[in-house]
Amino acid sequence: MTTRSLSVLGAVSMWMTIDLWRLWSPSLITLFGRAAQTPPEVMGAYALVVMAVPLVIVALFRARDGMPVVWLLAAAFVVRIVLAANPNGGDVQLYGSSLGVVLGVSAVCVCAGVLGRSFVPSILLGVALSASTHAILGTFGAVWRRDGWDVALLIVQAVLILAAARGASRLAASPVSARTAFLVFPVLLILLLALVNPGRGSALHPLWGPIAVVVGAWAAVAASVLPAPRRRPWVAGVAFIGAVALSVLLEVTRGGIEGTLSWWAVLGFVAGPAAAARLLVSARRGSSPRTAAVLTGAGAVVWTALFFAYYAGYDLGYRADVVIVVAAVLVAVWAVAARPVQNADGDRAERARIDATGARAVGAATLGAVAAVVLALVGPVLTIPTRAVAASDDLTVAAYNLRMGYGLDGRFVPREVADQVRAAGAHVVLLSEIDRGWLLNGGQDQLAIMARMLGMHLVFGPASDQVWGDAILTDLPVRDVRSQRYPAFASLTGAGMTMATVDWRGTAVRVISTHLQPDGDELNETQGQAAIFARTLAAAAAQGPVVGGGDLNTTPGSAAWTVLQGSGTDDALAGIRPAYTSPADAPTQQIDHLFVSGLAPSGAEVVDSTLSDHRMIVVRLRVAE
Repeated sequence: MTTRSLSVLGAVSMWMTIDLWRLWSPSLITLFGRAAQTPPEVMGAYALVVMAVPLVIVALFRARDGMPVVWLLAAAFVVRIVLAANPNGGDVQLYGSSLGVVLGVSAVCVCAGVLGRSFVPSILLGVALSASTHAILGTFGAVWRRDGWDVALLIVQAVLILAAARGASRLAASPVSARTAFLVFPVLLILLLALVNPGRGSALHPLWGPIAVVVGAWAAVAASVLPAPRRRPWVAGVAFIGAVALSVLLEVTRGGIEGTLSWWAVLGFVAGPAAAARLLVSARRGSSPRTAAVLTGAGAVVWTALFFAYYAGYDLGYRADVVIVVAAVLVAVWAVAARPVQNADGDRAERARIDATGARAVGAATLGAVAAVVLALVGPVLTIPTRAVAASDDLTVAAYNLRMGYGLDGRFVPREVADQVRAAGAHVVLLSEIDRGWLLNGGQDQLAIMARMLGMHLVFGPASDQVWGDAILTDLPVRDVRSQRYPAFASLTGAGMTMATVDWRGTAVRVISTHLQPDGDELNETQGQAAIFARTLAAAAAQGPVVGGGDLNTTPGSAAWTVLQGSGTDDALAGIRPAYTSPADAPTQQIDHLFVSGLAPSGAEVVDSTLSDHRMIVVRLRVAE
């Protein structure tokens, strides 16, 4: 079988596995976790079982050729079709995506036993294909779409599976080294979290960020076909650690917004994946196909442990970003320390092999990168159509906790949310729990998707990290943008205020979006952060009209509510109290609010919807006489 066919086998295995991860990981949180109702240790145990089943599967049989991979891929593709045809999310999505992940991860594990030196390049080719298509789709993942783009990518994957099947039975098993087998999944997790993540790139810049990610992904493919480094292998390790640190640790104040990604992250996006590829490349053959497959499965279990260790930091209060940097350090140190020393004859043979096939592979990767970049430049415009909100006589403001864009049925529903905003006629939308690239939630830049669908400007204020926080969407002229993070008090979840001034028919209106977090006291109050928000409201009201609010986790009559009323602003929902907003399917709590000054409410409503775990509140305002 040719090198190209080997690459297709591994590439489509990895691409499909990443697609299924995009479905599975948010399903863990929204469906199995049920918005934190399920104990985190139970959810973690379920995820660990799903990712450990492939280890059991590959331990039970030995692959003598590539056909087991083909059958696993065919089964995973059937699951993917069923999930695409499922309109209701729910248990079908949760358990179907779990089965799909088992099949996809198993296919990757078996590839480690049969692809030999083509394993790492083909796996990284799958990563590059996934990143490129995700960027072209504006990070609106194909697994969540119900349109021609989803169908088109499914057809491409079907064609690749058929291409991989040709000659798979003639493949002689060739295992990768034990080190490469065990490290591939932990390295993939670090890449998808921090470096090969178009959603995270989009948070840096809606166009150039994803393009930098795509270029880096294809550079990794090219780097993986070069000979294993014989001299100074530590260079790749240092570059990998530095790239991860630049992407997840470095925060700056840019354009008045605190805690944003630095432009230095572009260097990490471009150079980091290639450095990771150099760490995985090894000239040493593995001992047996089964051993290679089992060690790859063991690495998948480590993937799960790191995945939850990273995201648990946001609930337990430790630095999640440090976890992934420490993981990068451990990977780099082990990869460099365990690198085999080649003899002169082996080195010459390796370089001769690269001279014969590597130039073509590097050329193909370069062409792939160029094509992906060109498509990424125009893809979001083509794949995410814009429909603006109709003009109205009132300034209509909505506030909505979007739960990262997932409805109660566990589906990612940006189209439906955009339709709901249009129906309300909102020209300003204050958003809470906005996600711009968390792998846990599928790696979408939810805010950029919504902004494009509505034809609105976006203002994002990071809270827990550079890509999770609060936002303002508006189709009005925007200026004086800034954000401010709250002190944590005893809360474990980061919080802050995102502020901007919009022009409403010649009147400057200050807009403040926030999401208050409980202070951690016995009453679960938000007094500490509410006091800061109240002072900000009062200061803005002294300068002119202001509207501010969001998910305040505060009920009328509480101590924190009294603090907010002391701001001198008015409760915009007073005319429709009680205004229950949570939980969305049977609301019993009034915790989402809007406060106004210099503006007269002419109407308000709570929108009956389960597109999030909160209901959207809408207020129509006029400039006070």
